[in-house]
Amino acid sequence: MTTDTAARLEEVRHTFARLRCQAGATSDPEQKDRLHRMSAKLLEGAPPVAKSSFYPQHLTGREIDVLAVVGVGATNNEAAQRLGVSTETVKGYLRTAMHKLQATNRYSAVQSARRLRLIP
Repeated sequence: MTTDTAARLEEVRHTFARLRCQAGATSDPEQKDRLHRMSAKLLEGAPPVAKSSFYPQHLTGREIDVLAVVGVGATNNEAAQRLGVSTETVKGYLRTAMHKLQATNRYSAVQSARRLRLIP
């Protein structure tokens, strides 16, 4: 992967995380839907998910939000601030997502979510 490609991918990841945070912060259902559609556009054109006998249980929107923010390097405290929730809530979402993805740590949870095209 070239440096330019890696930089673009990192920008897409940050944009995805910001859109998910903004969607979670709004109480307007139309705006929330629009922001979720915009974030989903960032996943379009990605390589298809490799077929596997393993597929995680459904992740909630907030679990995806947490993985997206953690995936761009945020600590639990930073993720909590960006998502407007407590640090304990972030830890809970992360724990649940890790369990569903059969991941042993946050890094492997993010990698699994990326592999499954749940986050860029």
